[in-house]
Amino acid sequence: MEGRDDKGNKESNLSKPDIQKFALWYIGWSSLDKRTTLPMLPWLVAEIRKKSEKNESGRETCSVQAREVQLVLTPPFIRCVPANNVANSSVFIFEHKAQFISRFIHNSNDLTYFAYLIRSQPDNPESEMACHVFRAYDPNQVPEVISSVRAVSKSALKEDSKPKRDTEEAFYNSQKFEVLYCGKVQDNYQIYFQPYCCVCLCVCVLVFQVGRFEVNLISPDSKTVVLEKRFKDISSCSQGINKTDHFGFIFRDPGESGPGQYVCYVFQCASESLVDEVMLTLKQAFSTAAALQSAKTQVKLCEACPMHDLHKLCERIEGTPLSSGSITMPSERTYKYIWMKPVSDQEENELVILHLRQLCGTKQKSHLHIGEAQLVLFPHLYYRPAYRFNLSVNQRSHLSSITDSYLLDNHQLITFRDCHSPTYNPLKMAAVSVIWMCCLSDHCDVMDLLPLSPRSFDPSLDPLASLLPTSGDTFTGKRPKRTAAHYRALWKTAIHQQILLLRMEKENQRLEASRDELHIRKMKLDYQDVGTCIKDVLAFWDRKLSIPGRAKVVPLDKEEVHNAISKGVPKGRRGEVWLLFSQQHRLRHRLPPGRHAPDTPYQDLLKQLTAQQHSILVDLGRTFPSHQYFSAQLGAGQLSLYNLLKAYSLLDTEVGYCQGISFVAGILLLHMSEDQAFDMLKFLMYDLGFRRQYRPDMTSLQIQMYQLSRLLHDYHRELYSHLEEHEICPSLYAAPWFLTLFASQFPLGFVARIFDILFAQGSEVIFKVALCLLSSHEGEIVECDSFETIVDYLKTTIPNLTHTQMEETISKVLDMDISKQLHAYEVEYHVLQDETVDAVLQSNNSDRLDKLEKTNNQLKKQNMDLLEKLQAARQKIQSLEATVENFLSRESKMKHMIRSLEQERQSYQKTIERMRTCLPPDALADVEMTHMVKPAQGPNGKAKPTAKKP
Repeated sequence: MEGRDDKGNKESNLSKPDIQKFALWYIGWSSLDKRTTLPMLPWLVAEIRKKSEKNESGRETCSVQAREVQLVLTPPFIRCVPANNVANSSVFIFEHKAQFISRFIHNSNDLTYFAYLIRSQPDNPESEMACHVFRAYDPNQVPEVISSVRAVSKSALKEDSKPKRDTEEAFYNSQKFEVLYCGKVQDNYQIYFQPYCCVCLCVCVLVFQVGRFEVNLISPDSKTVVLEKRFKDISSCSQGINKTDHFGFIFRDPGESGPGQYVCYVFQCASESLVDEVMLTLKQAFSTAAALQSAKTQVKLCEACPMHDLHKLCERIEGTPLSSGSITMPSERTYKYIWMKPVSDQEENELVILHLRQLCGTKQKSHLHIGEAQLVLFPHLYYRPAYRFNLSVNQRSHLSSITDSYLLDNHQLITFRDCHSPTYNPLKMAAVSVIWMCCLSDHCDVMDLLPLSPRSFDPSLDPLASLLPTSGDTFTGKRPKRTAAHYRALWKTAIHQQILLLRMEKENQRLEASRDELHIRKMKLDYQDVGTCIKDVLAFWDRKLSIPGRAKVVPLDKEEVHNAISKGVPKGRRGEVWLLFSQQHRLRHRLPPGRHAPDTPYQDLLKQLTAQQHSILVDLGRTFPSHQYFSAQLGAGQLSLYNLLKAYSLLDTEVGYCQGISFVAGILLLHMSEDQAFDMLKFLMYDLGFRRQYRPDMTSLQIQMYQLSRLLHDYHRELYSHLEEHEICPSLYAAPWFLTLFASQFPLGFVARIFDILFAQGSEVIFKVALCLLSSHEGEIVECDSFETIVDYLKTTIPNLTHTQMEETISKVLDMDISKQLHAYEVEYHVLQDETVDAVLQSNNSDRLDKLEKTNNQLKKQNMDLLEKLQAARQKIQSLEATVENFLSRESKMKHMIRSLEQERQSYQKTIERMRTCLPPDALADVEMTHMVKPAQGPNGKAKPTAKKP
């Protein structure tokens, strides 16, 4: 790669073609406030550039000086190396990864300057951003540098995203549930969920998806998201009380009128266990989202923030031409805060924005956001927002330039030139508004504030509003009178225009629907077909498909159809050809009454819930993940596939759902609609008999593996012996071929050609394709000398067929006939199975009898031990019962004694009272005095000796 030397000339770097070097000037860097917005970035770059320059006296304005460097791009790193130390790349100024760069900034005034933003701590998403500024020798070099860095960043991001996709896929697949929407309940107060009182208003099957921060309801019918609610909007979730297979969640509906409008959506699941899983998933998702949300430090920003005012200023002046003027500095005293005196309008504007940024940053540190605390009111500085800029023209004419009112430490107020003067500059007026807002934001009247706004809206607050013409200025004369005829003509024109508009909207909708349909059809058929159809073949298929009713009445000539299939089937009409073959097969072969597929309509099946939903939802992302139609998460392709698999699982309860069916259904959906694909899936399963291999016992699949093994034994003895020597049975490599009809591993064009022959000739085509594939690679397989290498070759190398190999395989399949051998091998398998079962039963009868006798003896011994334990337990229970009775009798005696003592005490108290009443008052007083002076008695009733005083 070429790079520039110190003079800007390019040098070739042939030793390391992956490394790119660019000779640049490194101007400096600066950290960004989290509230920095895009309109502020060009001014920040100008500030960094100005800090690196020198003033007129030669004094350095900052310790950071611009220096010549080499920007070295070594994927995925970007390294800034001093120009005088290029040979030693270990010495560098800074180094970081290219994928962490978030944005590039290209200066529109000086095209040689550019910058980029990157986090100071890339591993910490809450860290501050840093802005690095560079200057190129040639303006044409800047786009080259930026494009090179972006290319390195994209390649690095692509590598980083690869290992994360599997985990994200697993996360989302594990959070999907099929639910039946029952209805919703609305009320003006917080409702308590009781789904047993909610009547099912409609039947609608939806996919309930629990994301990281939201809940989505996706309709498989319309292929759209019908409801999306974030976790913060949901007030509660609950399971049903009486109907435990129901659940629901409550949220505030912002679209309804009234401040307290709550809505509860109620759903039904296939079983109670599924509802428990849904509730557990929601609980875990809420907890995870809360933890993630609390870990993030939210950047608080309100309309009263000084940084927000600076953003509005930069946004307003963005793109304003320099000819409109400059923001002037009035006096020399202001430049004591600036590093150098401006020499142009652009520099003057940069200096003012620089000072404003410092001012707003200082004010932001002590700023109180709306809702945190009330604004402080100063009685001696009382301003009303409506009068901030409500100045008359005469008053404005006496005001001086912008910096006469620049806010310094003594809280001086700024003034500005006359807005109507020829020298008016909108940049100055915008800067004035920011300075006023920074200065007076703490002095606002709270009576003028709205609940969610820092200040009430008043047109007089905008310094540019006075320049706009009022509505009354545009009308100088009186409004002309109009007659009834004129109004009728206007109404007639309006009605005609409305009718024309409606027609145009309908036509646009029709065209958009047609365009979307063509786009989806093109997306479905995005694969390379095997072979090309000549004009004669296309004309043959068009002729056969254009005759109405022919497929249901007149059988097609087998030889003619065979020749046409060998020459190819048009990709665009392949689905129609398959339907034609299915109709011809049903016309020739009538199934017995007990083997027909149920007649339940497809739309009725979609309205039901399936118990196989978890398996189906998990396999959606695994079915043709690289194909554009099926790659989107819960997109149109995956939802159509879900509908098809769900409907068949409900139709055929014995088979339900098996993993291989998803690939078969996916091939059908690529060539026809959902209804047609469902009919063709029933044809494959029932009419052609493929449902036998998907039964839970897999008996038919075992028969097929035996048949394939026997074919190898009879037709390719050397290959069979080699596989048997390494103990490789057909189920290790051929089971996916049969279960998915080769769709899971082989190219789609090759699989489509297999389906062409399959619908015409039947299930034996699968054996012919497998036999041809193994025979064409027999020499390579025999050369493999270990178990691992053979299995790896069978699973990875064989599916990667070239276009020529696929055409040769299809030609061999069309010329092969093994139907008699397959029937003979099936009979042979059943005979061998019967003999094996009989031999096993005879050899195991004596062993089973001995085992039963031993088991019987053990059970008898255990029974005796249990009887002994039972008797001991009964005796213990009896003794405990006698003890309890003894305690109860003693308790009753004690209670009787306590009652008698209480009665005796009460009688004694009554006697004492009577004796007190009989005593004269003097004697009673003596008795009381006696009690008072009676010495305290010890525990033995004797008086305690009193302590003698010393």
